[in-house]
Amino acid sequence: MPLDESDELTGRVLDDRYRLIAYQSHAQASANYLGHDLETGDQVSIKIFGASISEDLEFARHLVADTTKAASVSHSCVEQVRDWGRFQESAYVVVEHCPGVTLRSFLAAGHRLNTAQVVKLGVELASGLEALHSNEICHGDISPGNVILGLDTSSKLSAVYLGNALGAAEAGRLEIVGTGVDDRSREFLAPETSRGLSSAESDVYSLAMTLWVAAEELPATTEATDAAVRSKISNWPDFGEAKDILKSALDPNPDVRCDAKCLMEGLTDAAASFVKPAPIAIPTSLVDPLASGNQSQQRVPTAPTDFNQVRWRPVWKVGAAALGLLTLLSAATAWAVSSVRPQGVSTHLVDQYTGRTIGEVRAIADSVAWILDEDQVRTDELPNGIVITQRPEAGSRLAEGAMLIVEVASGPRLRMTPLVLGLSTEAASARLATKGFEVDLVQPLYDETIAAGEVIKLMIDGETELGGSLREPGTRAVLVVSGGPVPRTVPQLIGLDQESAEEALNALQLSSARTLSYEVSESVPEGLVLRQNLTPGLLVERGSTVSLTLSAGPDRREVPDMRGLTVAEAEQRLVEVGLKLGDIAGEGELVQATEPPAGTMLTPDSAVLLWVLSD
Repeated sequence: MPLDESDELTGRVLDDRYRLIAYQSHAQASANYLGHDLETGDQVSIKIFGASISEDLEFARHLVADTTKAASVSHSCVEQVRDWGRFQESAYVVVEHCPGVTLRSFLAAGHRLNTAQVVKLGVELASGLEALHSNEICHGDISPGNVILGLDTSSKLSAVYLGNALGAAEAGRLEIVGTGVDDRSREFLAPETSRGLSSAESDVYSLAMTLWVAAEELPATTEATDAAVRSKISNWPDFGEAKDILKSALDPNPDVRCDAKCLMEGLTDAAASFVKPAPIAIPTSLVDPLASGNQSQQRVPTAPTDFNQVRWRPVWKVGAAALGLLTLLSAATAWAVSSVRPQGVSTHLVDQYTGRTIGEVRAIADSVAWILDEDQVRTDELPNGIVITQRPEAGSRLAEGAMLIVEVASGPRLRMTPLVLGLSTEAASARLATKGFEVDLVQPLYDETIAAGEVIKLMIDGETELGGSLREPGTRAVLVVSGGPVPRTVPQLIGLDQESAEEALNALQLSSARTLSYEVSESVPEGLVLRQNLTPGLLVERGSTVSLTLSAGPDRREVPDMRGLTVAEAEQRLVEVGLKLGDIAGEGELVQATEPPAGTMLTPDSAVLLWVLSD
């Protein structure tokens, strides 16, 4: 999805559920939309990422992991993550819609918060940050751009799921092509984030930097860090007891920096030195009328009890009666306006249309001049073309030219592709079957690092599927699983010396048996491989052991020194060493010499001449 054409998606429905109502803005890697959840009727905010970054493996892995964890966090000061998926070639994330403006927009318009408002904002955001850290989630990009000032006086941390995913994608792309996609506000990042992804400590630093900027007369710059920031805080007399905890939060050493809970408690204690501040006044010029139009329909979370227990310096409260009277007058005026019915327009009774076919309802709408708005919704309970819900309800009266809204069954619910990478073949097949997929084929692929049987990737319709996309029930999938390391071909080792044979085996990640055997050979020189137990050319698993038999050289027997022995004793000695008695020269009794002489090496059974000359 080209980001410069992202506004053209307005009106589209994502995965049969989220209608894009209005294009709002875009960043370097994503576009933001106001949406309508057709299933719940709520307004939502939808962030759609560009196709290029959506296909980035590291980005996708972090986005899926962080979005899944963030969806489990429910806190009034944390933007609620509701859903995620894929649209065409792009990933998207759905969050609750919070009518209001970002702190960055508020500050860019020249507005600032007083110190009491900053303390109150800090207590709320630190409470939300503590909830994230308790769920082992690091925000990674706390800055004014990711703080929402609500029209209902609430404040929230937004984009909880995004900072680390963008950081991971940025690191990979800089190594490859040298172009960045990281939208994070660098001037708010802790010094240690240059060495890797974010941590709980770096989040506390970024939050303190954001609070500092909210009270400064001028926006922060990249120079407003570390010593400069701490120096400015030390000169803030109006911050009273909050100064010390802010100094701790901005300590350049993450090991001594306070955590989110301590920051919240420190700011809560400091609130006692301030008069409770007035709600932050958001100029109407900064508010998007469309995005805030249904504010009354949004569920406003109840603030945690701890917020209500924050003790402020007591002040007299006035104007409550006047405010109540004004509220009553406003309500009466709204009722009077809404009760006015245009004259001269015919109205017709709305019947019960749920359970009927859409063809029937179209005919009825045409007959009474209603405008029929059909929202296609997938469901497993009803067949295609059956009306599921209607607005207005049966029994109402609807004027000609007014709109009748119906939701129509458009087929079974799509199934979200599960994450199966790294699972065993059996576990991955079971997970796919549970989600309504069918495993069409298990395709082995040799891999030197991934264990045999472990899933390497999932293929659907010939394309790699990372998980998270919606598919029709019964979609057939192909599991590509590791077949383990590539089989090794046993090399020819006969004729090599022991060292050369072991080097050849090591080069193929094979090994030789620790115990070597030796055999006599008339043809193979001593020390060379005479025989191997595995036939050359045989395919074996990596790490297999090959047993080697080395040549001991030809079989030779040494002629012993037999001088002074009798003939009988000499014959016995020759037999013991594998030789035999030859001729006897002389008529003496004792051996004087041998032919060949002692020490000569002879083949087995060779004859030795004895000299037994008389004295």
